Amino acid sequence: MPGGGNGIYNREQTARAKIGVMHHSVQAFYDRKYTAGAEIPRTSKQYTVDCVPDDASLDILDVGCGSGANSAALAAKGHRLHGVDFSEAGIEKYCGRGFDGRVCDIESGLDHPDASFDVVFCSEVIEHMTSPEVLAAEMSRVLKPGGLLVLSTPNSAFWLYRVLGLVGYTVSELQHPKHFQFFSRRSLLKLLTGANLRPKQVLGRNMYVILPDLPAPLRGILPKLGFKQETRFRTGGSFWHLSAKSSTLNGLFADCLIVVMEKPASGTASVPADHQAAPATDRVTA
Repeated sequence: MPGGGNGIYNREQTARAKIGVMHHSVQAFYDRKYTAGAEIPRTSKQYTVDCVPDDASLDILDVGCGSGANSAALAAKGHRLHGVDFSEAGIEKYCGRGFDGRVCDIESGLDHPDASFDVVFCSEVIEHMTSPEVLAAEMSRVLKPGGLLVLSTPNSAFWLYRVLGLVGYTVSELQHPKHFQFFSRRSLLKLLTGANLRPKQVLGRNMYVILPDLPAPLRGILPKLGFKQETRFRTGGSFWHLSAKSSTLNGLFADCLIVVMEKPASGTASVPADHQAAPATDRVTA
């Protein structure tokens, strides 16, 4: 419903009644976020957008679409976008940008028929689920055979988390307060191959150096050295990082994992993640 603000709920039109206490908490959290302002831009999200093919116009479902920042970037590549999200405030803004947006409990089901989309895009959403295997199965269901799931999520085996673990910090203290799942490269691939999807590309935003915000005289030097500045979600403060999109050692160096998974043609089963050879398309991109 382009341009409208009225959400469409799940396939039984009763998503609100199905959302449990935890889901209501997440919904309220994001309603406040999208009411307060725009989404925080991050290079990890841009890297994920870059993984979507742009050689043809595709039908794409943006799962956890929020107010539409990622959909806008994908639409600029010539694709047709549809979005689903918990947040009514997010979907109101999403529809206001001219997209087809639906409010639904994405853990209980996606309000679309089987084999509807060429691509499902899911950027930093699956870690917010209490039953990620349900969402993985639903994303696989709505993909056409040969279609792609482009997904990103924080890497809880990131080297900095390992170092901070030595001094008593847990990953749940360091990540977003509404993260309920904590994935490594191995566990993420296990989840997605279990939903009949096979790895096509496995990348990460490899973080090699991380610095706190620095005094003004030094800030002009860091971009010249290749550092990028981003906003911390928990504090609203800034930090600097020297990073790159990479397929090398991303199980350790990536703070954010990015995977492109393919739904096999009808009648073809996916190969378990631990039996997969490294995808030929993997590459290091600065």
